[in-house]
Amino acid sequence: MFKAFSFYNLVAGFFLILTFSSCHKVVHTTILKGQFHLNSFEINGGSTNFMGGVLPNYLDADGNVIGDYVIYMLDNGLMRGEYYSNDTLVYYRTGVWDMPAADSIYMNIDVFVDGTFFIETINKHEMLMSTDKNNIKFFNIGEVTSVLRISNGEKMDPSTTKP
Repeated sequence: MFKAFSFYNLVAGFFLILTFSSCHKVVHTTILKGQFHLNSFEINGGSTNFMGGVLPNYLDADGNVIGDYVIYMLDNGLMRGEYYSNDTLVYYRTGVWDMPAADSIYMNIDVFVDGTFFIETINKHEMLMSTDKNNIKFFNIGEVTSVLRISNGEKMDPSTTKP
């Protein structure tokens, strides 16, 4: 009886480990293969999108969004951020990323993203990334809580991920 019980525990434990490690690998591969659009950048628990304050020509004269910040995760721990205004490349940055766990990602790119973010999937195309410690270099703001509203594949209205 004891040997059978131990064998079943061993098999169950093996499948649990396999399941959790493969879950991390699936999330990692999804992140790695994606083209992500940073739709909103919020700080200190507010709902204001600071993209227009950080990025040049993010809004047109009428206040319409014409900017698009696109992020690519590369397989060697590097990431590339490309900022477009009115479909024209304004600048690009190279940064680093890592996934310490299946539900979190460390990113350091540009002047407003430097921290480990908790990943919350909203639907197939949208996610929230939040952190208590995002080191914002823009205007020497320092470490603050932040929320990034990100979509996979195409730019989306950030209000669709708000409660």
